[in-house]
Amino acid sequence: MTADLDRHAPRWHVRAPHGWLNDPNGVGRWDGRWHVMYQWNPHAPVWGDIHWGHASSPDLLRWDHEPTALAPRPGTIDAGGAWSGVAVHDDGDVALLYSAVRDREPSAGVAVARRGPDGTWVQPDRLAAPHPDAPGVVDVRDPFVLTVDGRRLGVQGAGVDGRGAVLVYDVADLDDWRPLGTLLTADEAGDQAGAEQPGEVWECPQLVRVGDAWVLLVSWFERAHGPERFGVTAFTGRLDVSGEAPRFVVERAAPLDAGPDLYAPQAYVADDGRVLVWGWSWEGRGAAHAERPAHEVAAAGWAGVLTCPRELVLTPDGTAVTRPVAELAGLRGGALPLVDGVLGTDEPAFRVAASGPVVVSLVDGTDEVRVWASRGPAEVLVDGSLLEAFEPARSTTLRVYPRGAQRWRVRASGDVEAHVLRVPGEGASAAD
Repeated sequence: MTADLDRHAPRWHVRAPHGWLNDPNGVGRWDGRWHVMYQWNPHAPVWGDIHWGHASSPDLLRWDHEPTALAPRPGTIDAGGAWSGVAVHDDGDVALLYSAVRDREPSAGVAVARRGPDGTWVQPDRLAAPHPDAPGVVDVRDPFVLTVDGRRLGVQGAGVDGRGAVLVYDVADLDDWRPLGTLLTADEAGDQAGAEQPGEVWECPQLVRVGDAWVLLVSWFERAHGPERFGVTAFTGRLDVSGEAPRFVVERAAPLDAGPDLYAPQAYVADDGRVLVWGWSWEGRGAAHAERPAHEVAAAGWAGVLTCPRELVLTPDGTAVTRPVAELAGLRGGALPLVDGVLGTDEPAFRVAASGPVVVSLVDGTDEVRVWASRGPAEVLVDGSLLEAFEPARSTTLRVYPRGAQRWRVRASGDVEAHVLRVPGEGASAAD
């Protein structure tokens, strides 16, 4: 992706060429390249008029913008937006499954777009799964498809009677989803995990096998009572397919990320068996160092970025966590100088890894603002305003906006290494 003069713009992460970006969609590998799509408003850096943007890469390092994949069509099933979904391999080609919304009323249904002779996606005129006509079911959205023991299943996020849920479908025919019931509800998950699970609506469900366990990711929000809250929960457990309607049995529940700035992750099972994950990192809205005012966003002309590609793994106790994919080693440029384990830098993109605790701050003269600190060994990736930190048992995603003369300071202990991060083939840093 081309860097610009915006100090806060990521250099090597996927972001839209302009406008608004949110949820990752359509992740996959086909035609010899990696593909990541995303919710996109091409007209302004604000939420609305949702299309699917599209980027592709030969190596998970260098990303190229592709033509728009999906767009709202006035007077059709997706006049109100082509919302989140996934890419699936189907009959030797690729299909895009998305939430088609006709208007602002609860009308979301699953639509299937297929590639035409010219390689573009042709959006349909009918729904594969209309909005469920069932008592208490609202806000159905975000289809995901998987195959278990030769049987193709679909899931969607939903709210049922004011609580989050995941609905499950038989998808023997990709164009005709047959509802089977609920895979899991927030109340059931709380009973199984021993603690109440949050969420009035569950979004972007992702159901994947990791090793010998199943992991269900759900993004959730609460708005009805008190301040808005958002999060992503990773449920680890068993998938019971013994009955007509599959059920998820929770054995462990934990936040997928410890930071405030990751939402709506999408998972993809690669050919080598790894489960890769991208998430959406919105513009910060918290502390002074982690907030981007609306006027600044408007002036920059872009909002939102996708996280780096990560691998979803399990800790020894069964908690689902993410770590950077191995391919990102290809971004490492020249070493950055460390003085007694301390790095001070104005580099817009860099990495620090240490065998002991790490503290990241912004400094301006003698003023120092602590941004993040680890409890032990850690790897920290910074790209413009996006900070992604990885410890053995958790990740943390933060948006951080250096102001004025502020520069980065990283204190690390133990064995420490620090490098510039840059896309292969692009201009070398002064540190190289």
